[in-house]
Amino acid sequence: EFRFFQNGTETMSTTNAQTSTPTGICSICGKESSLKCSRCKFVFYCCKEHQLQHWKSGHKRECNDAYKADQYTLHKQEFDRIIKKCGLDTPENSEKIAALLTSGEAVTPPAFAETFGTSMEEAVVFLEWIKVGVKFKEESIDTAKKSGLGKR
Repeated sequence: EFRFFQNGTETMSTTNAQTSTPTGICSICGKESSLKCSRCKFVFYCCKEHQLQHWKSGHKRECNDAYKADQYTLHKQEFDRIIKKCGLDTPENSEKIAALLTSGEAVTPPAFAETFGTSMEEAVVFLEWIKVGVKFKEESIDTAKKSGLGKR
C-alpha cells in the first residue's frame, strides 16, 4: 500500500491483486476509484465530473507545474545523454560549442549536427536545452536587477 498526499489530503494508491489495476481515492469525494489524471498520473477520480471539478478548483495549475517540471527533467537527462554519447564535454568541443553559440550568428540544427556528429534530433534537443539555460539566466539577471542586487 502506497500513501500519497495531495494538498494536505491523503489519497491512497494500491494495486488490486486480482486485476493489477491501480486504484486510489477520488480527490473530490473519497470513493475508491481507478481513473487517474491522464497528465500527471498522481490523482484519482471516480468520474469525469469530479476530474473537471478538481481541474477547475486548482489541479490545472498544480498539474501543469508538475508536468513542466517532469518535462524539464526529461529534457535535461536527454541533453546529458547527448553530451556523453557525442563527446561534447571534451575541452575542445566545449570551446567549439562556446564559440559557435557566441558568434552572433544563428545556430541551426543541421549545422550543429554536421559540426559535432549528432543526429538532427539530438542537435534540436541540445540547442533547445541551451535556449532554456539562456532564458533562465536572463530571467535571473532581471530578477536580481529588480531586487537591487548588484547595485553599489
